[in-house]
Amino acid sequence: MKFNQNKYYVLQYSATDDGCPESLNGFSNHDKFEWRPYELYPKELDIKNSYRLEVSALGMRLEALSFDFYQVGATYVSKNFLKVCDDLNARYRAIPLEISLDGRSRKNEFFIFLPGESLPVLDKVRSVYEVSKDIETGNVVQSPLYPGAVSIDKIDSFVVSEDVGSDIIRCQETLELFCSERFRLAASALRGISFLEVDENYRYDPWTGFDDI
Repeated sequence: MKFNQNKYYVLQYSATDDGCPESLNGFSNHDKFEWRPYELYPKELDIKNSYRLEVSALGMRLEALSFDFYQVGATYVSKNFLKVCDDLNARYRAIPLEISLDGRSRKNEFFIFLPGESLPVLDKVRSVYEVSKDIETGNVVQSPLYPGAVSIDKIDSFVVSEDVGSDIIRCQETLELFCSERFRLAASALRGISFLEVDENYRYDPWTGFDDI
């Protein structure tokens, strides 16, 4: 099967498939995770806690829950998703997540997903983008997450760097999960995933809508 090695997609959650809830709102048995948001080195984490999510409402029986990918804040995945990662030798850390509802629970089926690589994906020469600047000084704002990188305000034309070759990564510029075309093809049967191609129509502007507030 042929695929474009430089074609990438943003992984997004879609609740249109059977077994994919509109939301997984509920209460965790811990106030916070043992890792930082956008963790850089998940393999090095010493995780001691077990994590459980008590869902307050699901819109379906717990037994019918069958998503492979769920992302609203944290990212939850299934064994099927992890198998795709393993088949492609993708790097990640998966923390078991028990999901419960009305006294019933599902164990060892779902996981909190942490990508093993956070990489600069934007080709800084060929792309069109705006860096963040301090309002008072005008100085470029350094990324608080990635040493040596700068914060990006907006991307009007996103060209993927030819140096990127991994199958699933955290994009440093947008903080989104990106995957390769090879991953998309391997994951085509998974539930709960939509793939937004990073092409000439893709835009990144986290401030959209704030001007109207």
